Amino acid sequence: MFIPDCTLVTACFDLSAYHASSRTPEKALKGIDVILKLPIYLIIFGNKPVIDIIKERRHSYGYESMTLFICQEYEDIWSAQFTQQVRENRDKYWPTRDVRTCPESHLICANKFDFVLKGIELNPFQTSTFGWIDSNLHVDENTNKICYQYNMQRIPYVLNHIKKDKFHIQVMGSVDKKYKRADMKREYYDQYRWLVSGCLFTCGIEVGKKILTRLKDIVKDTTMAGYGHGEEMYYLEVLDEFYDDIERSYGDYGQILNNFINITTNFYYVYSLIMTKAYEKQHYREAYDCCAKLLYSVENHLLDGNLDYGLYISTMRYQYYSATHCKPDACEAIIKKMKHIASINKSFDGALGGYFV
Repeated sequence: MFIPDCTLVTACFDLSAYHASSRTPEKALKGIDVILKLPIYLIIFGNKPVIDIIKERRHSYGYESMTLFICQEYEDIWSAQFTQQVRENRDKYWPTRDVRTCPESHLICANKFDFVLKGIELNPFQTSTFGWIDSNLHVDENTNKICYQYNMQRIPYVLNHIKKDKFHIQVMGSVDKKYKRADMKREYYDQYRWLVSGCLFTCGIEVGKKILTRLKDIVKDTTMAGYGHGEEMYYLEVLDEFYDDIERSYGDYGQILNNFINITTNFYYVYSLIMTKAYEKQHYREAYDCCAKLLYSVENHLLDGNLDYGLYISTMRYQYYSATHCKPDACEAIIKKMKHIASINKSFDGALGGYFV
């Protein structure tokens, strides 16, 4: 199918009435133009100053029949009810203070979950999957904030290859599970912890409903408890509670589109800052699954650039060590594969040092 079976949802609001550093409608248009150019189904939420200018541009590309514009004021979105609470929270405790943000911009980010739920409820294009993408992607003509070596095929390719029964998001790092506890939330929010990349996620309809509803509950509970200064950290509980429902990508923020379906870029980042960190925290299932994705990309020649052979061998070792804790039935097959590779590749045999052979 030329047009992906996915409705992508985004939002763009003019918040200049609330915060002097907010983007103007003209800057907002520049940021979202990457998306407006694409032949994909879109739902765009925003207030009138931004919607008017975005609608004109989207229509100029000829895609008005693939777009639903929903014009509403900030005060009418679900998360706006917490504006005063966020303001009071930040007066008392805001260690990650950033002059670029205001309660309203934070709560628009936190409203991503409701925006997509609204899109699922409307389903104007009768698609079986949905997704969220941030609107401010522009850097220059060949680069955007979530992709290395961007071109216009990147987003449609991703939307054509997502799983209809999964909630799909990119993991950026490993965070201690102790922070799921209510008594640890103050420490959890004393710094920004790089857990997931919230600017892009996709989902099937049913899995999306249950995970996005749970995320809304976490937004409410965390805000009322006095915390919540960035929407990406809300995922900590969800990643465990819905482990089997979540398809994980891995990578840094600037390579989300590159790595969303398979790891193709920045192998070392995934190895060193996600997989090994998970193993060190004894998150063995997470480490094992990350190893599996890394090894799949190596063994199917999906990586851009040259492969560090030592990292490949080390990843296999970590997969084995992780399997001994979380998936012992897989250990024999891992050792068998390593022995086979060593029998035909002497450099691999030497690197193993006879440990498994």
